[in-house]
Amino acid sequence: MIRPNGFRASTALLLAASASCLATEARATLLVYEGFTGYTAGALEAQKPNANTVGLDKNVGYYDGAATSRAGGYTFTPAGLTLGSLATSGGALAYTSSTNVIGADITLGTSPFTGTLWTSYLVQISTRGSTASDGVVMRVGDSPNDVNDIRYNTWADSRGTSSTGATTSPNVAVTYAASTPTNTAASLALGSTYIIIGRFTGVGTTSGAATVWALTESQFASFIGAGGNEAALAGTSVTATATQTNASGTRNFITTDALALITAGGTGTIDEIRFGSALTDVTPTAAIPEPSAAAALAGLGALFAASRPRRRR
Repeated sequence: MIRPNGFRASTALLLAASASCLATEARATLLVYEGFTGYTAGALEAQKPNANTVGLDKNVGYYDGAATSRAGGYTFTPAGLTLGSLATSGGALAYTSSTNVIGADITLGTSPFTGTLWTSYLVQISTRGSTASDGVVMRVGDSPNDVNDIRYNTWADSRGTSSTGATTSPNVAVTYAASTPTNTAASLALGSTYIIIGRFTGVGTTSGAATVWALTESQFASFIGAGGNEAALAGTSVTATATQTNASGTRNFITTDALALITAGGTGTIDEIRFGSALTDVTPTAAIPEPSAAAALAGLGALFAASRPRRRR
């Protein structure tokens, strides 16, 4: 039976959208997401993670954890960072040139995460300091101010080094569990937005390796255009990359951990924080937050029914 063109187009639309929904459901290993959406403008301290977040305790507000809080230098702003096709949700976190510490408690359920942990965030550095203690880092610890068991550190700006550059060089760096970062030979340009991607193998075991990559918008576009997978990341020209081996015992990623941001000696903006079990979890190009496949398919079903040709009486 021959059907009108409109019917065939609607059918094709439904099938394509259904495939999109199924693909969305397949990427179900996003562990933590904070896009800084839906907060009250002003200081982020004491504001609780909201329904736009994933994997953060919504009953505990953002905090420092030290006896004297250093979280006042972080401010929520409605305007977020963007990076080409990367999914963003609006809003961002601005930081001052003070020594700032802030974080939120992680909630992953009862089972600890094991395997390879991927991380990412957007950063735009406006100004930077010049002393050895200055820098910008996202990390995980027992609390935001933890200095004894910090892990999964991806530095957008690091002075300490175990490889390249003097202690005052503002370079991208990575730390698995060691106290001294492994620096790259490159720093981020002021006023430009980058994505900082981290990979940590062997989480939950006694061995593993950490790698960090820093990409500009054009480099990210090339990475996505090449397939957006690990092979594409390895084959794409990046601003900086570095690797460090974990040789300090078992490092876990569990519910009792805390996500932490530490900045000092400069100003800038941080946005779109993600932790996942796959590279695609932390470099998505689909909208965030995502509707459930069931709800989306239900809506498409209604569209399909409405588009069917009516019989003549």
